Amino acid sequence: MSAYRQILVDGSPAGLQGLDEALAALRAEGRKPGEEGLGLELVKRLSRDNYIPRTAQLNFAAALEREYAAFLARAESGAAQGKTKKAACDTWRGMPRETVPWFPTVNDELCDGCGVCLRLCSTHCLAPTEDGKVWVADPFACVVGCSSCANVCKPKAITFPPRAMLEAYKLR
Repeated sequence: MSAYRQILVDGSPAGLQGLDEALAALRAEGRKPGEEGLGLELVKRLSRDNYIPRTAQLNFAAALEREYAAFLARAESGAAQGKTKKAACDTWRGMPRETVPWFPTVNDELCDGCGVCLRLCSTHCLAPTEDGKVWVADPFACVVGCSSCANVCKPKAITFPPRAMLEAYKLR
């Protein structure tokens, strides 16, 4: 059975079956991030086992290209082949962490690339982009309830869902 995990697509979590296997296959083929059509190739491969709406394919392609670049960076740094970093906590109040939608959103237009948030976040939920800004590389590594990165972000580029949203999850 292929692995299941979630990534952020246009600011929303999307679960994909076989993502790590598809990324490993691209690496084995010697494919490089930024190759023309790479994101759409990943969409095509993952569409065999996942429903990806036609209207969202370009958003998925962009997210998958970022995910592939992060995958290669982890592999080159000696991290476990193709596996995401272990989340700060696999569960929250008995629920799988991936079912709790608590993670930051970064407004690319507001981010000035200062990097204060990157130095603050010990779970590496956030990562730098090629142009020096910040993106949410591993949303479910974010500690539920933490919003410290948003508090230190002077241009207010980082936001979180309302904390009151967590109350609904506490009752389960």
